[in-house]
Amino acid sequence: MSMRVFCGPFQPALEDAFVECVRELAASRATFAVVAPSRRMAERLQRLLALERSLSLLGCRFHTFYSLALEAVDEEGSLTKDLVADGLFHDKVVDSVLAAKFRGRASTRGLAGAYRSSIRDLVDCGFSPESYRQDFAGLLKDGPEKKRLEEVLQVQEEYLRRLSVSGVLPPSGLTRLAAEAVEKSDGSALERYAALLYYGFYDLTGAQTDFFSAVVKARPVCVFFPYIKDHPGYRFAQRFYEEVLHAGGAAPIHLEARSASRALGPVLDALSRPARRAVLARENALVVISASGAGDEAWAAAKEILRLRAGEDPPDFSEIGIVARTLEPYRSTLAAVLRENAIPFNLGSGDPLLRHPIAKLCLSLLQLGRRDFPAADVLDIVESRYFRAGRFRLGADWRGLRSNWRRLIERVGVQGGWAQWDGMVSLWSRQDLELYPRLVEEGLPGQIIPKEDTAQLWALLQDWDKDLRRQTAGSWKDSSAKARALLEAHFEATERAPGYEAWTVVLASLDSLADFDRGLAKVSWESFLDAFEEKLRGSALEPPPECRGVRVLDAMDARGESFRVLFLLGLQEGSFPRQVREDPLLPDGVRKALRDAAGYRIQPKLGAHDEERFLFHLLATSAARRLYCVHQRSDEDGKALVPSLYLSDLCQAAGRDPAAPARWRVSRQPLVKLKELACEEASLLAPKEASLLLANQGSPEDGLFAPLAGCVPSFAYPGLYRSGLEVVHELNRPGEPGGHDGLIRPPTEFLSKIDEKGLSPSTLAEFRGCPFKVFASRLLGLKEAEAPSESGELDPREKGLRYHSILENFYKTLNAGGFWKSPASEDWRGTLDDCLREKLSKDGWRGLGVYPVIWKSLRERMCIHLARTLALDIARLRAEGLEPREFELSLTSVVDGVKLMGKLDRLDWDQAGTRYRVIDYKSTFHKGSLKSLAEKLIQVQAPLYLELAEAAVSALPDSAQPLSADFLAIEDSAAATGHDCIQSLTKEEWEKLRPLVLGGVRRLRGMMADGKFFVTPDEGQGKVCDYCSFGSLCRKSHGMTRARAEDSRLRAEFEALRERR
Repeated sequence: MSMRVFCGPFQPALEDAFVECVRELAASRATFAVVAPSRRMAERLQRLLALERSLSLLGCRFHTFYSLALEAVDEEGSLTKDLVADGLFHDKVVDSVLAAKFRGRASTRGLAGAYRSSIRDLVDCGFSPESYRQDFAGLLKDGPEKKRLEEVLQVQEEYLRRLSVSGVLPPSGLTRLAAEAVEKSDGSALERYAALLYYGFYDLTGAQTDFFSAVVKARPVCVFFPYIKDHPGYRFAQRFYEEVLHAGGAAPIHLEARSASRALGPVLDALSRPARRAVLARENALVVISASGAGDEAWAAAKEILRLRAGEDPPDFSEIGIVARTLEPYRSTLAAVLRENAIPFNLGSGDPLLRHPIAKLCLSLLQLGRRDFPAADVLDIVESRYFRAGRFRLGADWRGLRSNWRRLIERVGVQGGWAQWDGMVSLWSRQDLELYPRLVEEGLPGQIIPKEDTAQLWALLQDWDKDLRRQTAGSWKDSSAKARALLEAHFEATERAPGYEAWTVVLASLDSLADFDRGLAKVSWESFLDAFEEKLRGSALEPPPECRGVRVLDAMDARGESFRVLFLLGLQEGSFPRQVREDPLLPDGVRKALRDAAGYRIQPKLGAHDEERFLFHLLATSAARRLYCVHQRSDEDGKALVPSLYLSDLCQAAGRDPAAPARWRVSRQPLVKLKELACEEASLLAPKEASLLLANQGSPEDGLFAPLAGCVPSFAYPGLYRSGLEVVHELNRPGEPGGHDGLIRPPTEFLSKIDEKGLSPSTLAEFRGCPFKVFASRLLGLKEAEAPSESGELDPREKGLRYHSILENFYKTLNAGGFWKSPASEDWRGTLDDCLREKLSKDGWRGLGVYPVIWKSLRERMCIHLARTLALDIARLRAEGLEPREFELSLTSVVDGVKLMGKLDRLDWDQAGTRYRVIDYKSTFHKGSLKSLAEKLIQVQAPLYLELAEAAVSALPDSAQPLSADFLAIEDSAAATGHDCIQSLTKEEWEKLRPLVLGGVRRLRGMMADGKFFVTPDEGQGKVCDYCSFGSLCRKSHGMTRARAEDSRLRAEFEALRERR
């Protein structure tokens, strides 16, 4: 049979020739087939014929290579094996072969992927291990390349053997069967077609070439091939042209390019030819735009589209294209920007499945066990709108329950790991948890997590542990059914829910894995989850229904498309052209030997450089009126990027200086960008952008509110909007701090509380560190998060409580046993051991969520610290004749006109009642001497406790005198930390400091009474801001707020108080 070949660019040459051929066939009322390389291009050809050229499509059947092969095989009835088109199935068969090859040792993902890719290429080109052994064993010299090829062939041979045993065709098997069917039937398999029109192919695999050649021999064929002879931009298509299309038969017909009908005109002929230059017919036919980041690229394209639509002879939205090499960096950004500017658009493909929340949730749920229950995933699942709370009988107040679960998890510091859940959550399922014990200690309201709420969370976790961590190996079908049952038990998406489509695709993906039993043995639960994750990552939602909008495509889908105006995004190195790497298992040297010496159609990987240039040339040709080339000079983070070499070549071909500035350089600063656009053409501003500019210039006019109320929600409430602007202006003004900086009227309610219950040293210390922090926590009632522990570590507060409990129990036991009546007795270590066994038991990690190994080490260190510190403490008590008498003593007292409150950890005094000492326990303390800290009001706990102690020793003789207030730092020692474990503020030191410190306390109390709760940023390691929960509320990072705070008279007064000037 005959083959006619038409060569030329897609637009307009090939399109016109194709239309004429179809018109002739349609006039003869013949049935014919159109074969396109992709479904997308087949749809393009349908639009070209039916919509643009008004031709009837009766008698015309559109095919891809796959669908035509399937039809040929069906006609002949030669399909005797199962056809599994799912590429993941074949990947998993290769993985199973690799697992056997490495004897159970897991191969890396990268190595497995390299084997899969190499084997696909070898199977597609038809090179088999048998062919190698019989004919090509000497093709390569002995060395690493030959050894790697033989290893790949071994894996390929076992892969094909397993497929054969399972009755499954290899990926290219259908195409080879189709070629055989056409040859055996002498063309009768496709005899319904009077002709077959192949459009847009420029390269085929070995199997596809065999099928194509069989069709050419059996049926009349017309080929419309995108190729311009001797043009460097079309070099990638040259080999196929010379080896397949030009070999034998009639000579190809080279159509006139007619480049004058395209936007770039003669520049297309000069492109990729460094020695040539051309002049654009219209200077604005090529526009270069420079932007910062993908968001600015999309924004610039949107504004230019609006400009075009407002100009003369505006293009229809459907005549405009936005194309990038790959859409992934632009998909969500483009959609948001185009919607904001009211531009209709069509995305060429659906969103990746794992971008949808319900797909992520399904994967997270099934992987909870293998990932050891990360807290973030647990919260995401139970807080999801798709979670079936009713199925687990979690009560009517589901929202409140979820809120309590989050607070519980954050408070106890669960990060993940079953040991933490078992220890921390199970403990609080038996007792209520107070979230804010420090506030309760000061007499302020706290917040309880009821044990019943925690018990429900613990029950759910135990169910998950049973269902997700104890799965055994089984068939793919059984594993799929188990996974589906788990998902349907936990999630639900109705038809009206936004996640319904994604939910159905997830379930369909699971069902498809059940078919893997055909060629794979039993699968472990972990391997099944790996396959499920890969399946989800490779799946996408259906694209939304098409409308007459801007076509948004990637470069591969845009092949053959024609645009009146085209925006080509991402023209920077690394994006377009994409990065190309050699195959590590089949390097280009081996591939060239197989292609050139052995005659197999396998392409060198580095040949993809030519394909990238070919794609760029096709896209440049597709613009009929104007081409916009958009590149990033820097990314979103400000990192400098290099423009694409293709963009430089294009500018050079058009006679422009590649180093010259772009016609439009989009400013990086958002406000500057909007101001520049407003000066040039204010009508291009979106409603939100207009409102932002007007707000920046001052309150907008009343006439703006009504028409924009539907676009800018706050415009529906003009009063609210204006009041918001007033607040913004107040926040950005210079001068002294004001009402938004913590300066308020006298807080009478707060003052009455501290006058009633007393002012604690901790509140004074917080106020001295940052008054605004006291305002947020004490006046606004915001809860200050208790710092959680690091993953697997013990919460510092919990450690301190353990130390306190052990020491109180230890000294009370000694007192009850008459220990102090025997001065020479050393029998206290047994008592300590008993206390340690009770409070630091070997399985104590269970109630704390600490990993067992860490708990063992921590427990040993705590025991050592306690034994060392107690030896010193007991020796000092005996030497000074003091005994511990009172423990955890809550006291209040009016001191110098200020009512104070506090809790003394321990109070020691002698037998005669003439001397006493205040003791406060610390895990560690190395901030400096208590005297210097008290002098600067940094640490007033020790001196104020001496004042409070007078209320506790009122039963002692009037002559009773304090010795000192001491901090007993249990983990400190000269050897361990370089600090003594005992820090003292003596009576003599306190007497000298008393007027100064109490005067400072009065002044701090006075500032509270005056409502002076201003911001005092104090950042840096160990500084106040480093551990504050209200950093975002105080706006310390806001420039004007910080300037007012740092330059104010109040700050100067406060710093003078701090420094005791």
